[in-house]
Amino acid sequence: MFSGVWTRYKSVILLSAIAITLSGVPIAARAARQPVSPPDHPVAASLHWESSARMHRAAFAPSNHGTLLIDGNGVEFRGENKRSQRWAFSEIQTAFIAPHRLVLKTYLNRSLHRPGERKYRFSLAQAVPPAVAAQLAGAVARPSQNADPDPDAPAIATIPVRHRAIASGTNGVLRIRQDGIDYVTSSKDDSRSWRWADLQTLSSPDPYHLFVFGYRDTYTFNLKAPLSSKLLDRASDEIFAHSESVNGPAVTTLHETEPGAAGGRHE
Repeated sequence: MFSGVWTRYKSVILLSAIAITLSGVPIAARAARQPVSPPDHPVAASLHWESSARMHRAAFAPSNHGTLLIDGNGVEFRGENKRSQRWAFSEIQTAFIAPHRLVLKTYLNRSLHRPGERKYRFSLAQAVPPAVAAQLAGAVARPSQNADPDPDAPAIATIPVRHRAIASGTNGVLRIRQDGIDYVTSSKDDSRSWRWADLQTLSSPDPYHLFVFGYRDTYTFNLKAPLSSKLLDRASDEIFAHSESVNGPAVTTLHETEPGAAGGRHE
């Protein structure tokens, strides 16, 4: 009898401990939750871009040459064999966008009963304009990787940085914008443009290091000039706002009034 009572008490104690633990989770941790994107994303009717392209197939299979088209209805590949494939934005799970490369991961099963979803890889003859890359990332809505930032887009703050990598690294500029964060470098495919919706959280253990945690990639930066705590907090607020409300505009707006990128971390 005592054993049965003690078992019930252990269950109550365990559930109470879990509730107390969850109630103590800091608000900042909520920014790490995967946002649920809306089923349809409005795209500018003027979106229309195309390029000669090559669709890569499985190993030892010949590539398929044709034309890749991006418009307000999705992405389409028109092969030279007269066969066309189109993917609506709602059917694209995520994308990797680079000036001369595009990878689409869809919700379709892989062929031959292989595990996972189907990916489509393209080499592009024409470089994707940064504005088109940004529109495509926004239309997909779900977190993606955009390696084609616009170096001339208006920025609230600009900070020289080094991206730390396991084998080497790159040097470039971190640009905090109204709509997200860009890393611009001359190294191929290492540049990134993150919308707020592409980011989970930011972490800065000291004034000269910044960790950018995205849903699709994570970047570690050495900052050559300190990032102000005020700007870091506002950027973190934007990430949290977009994570909480993906169906509407963010509830906060960045307005950095201090000139320049650098500034004392302790204000």
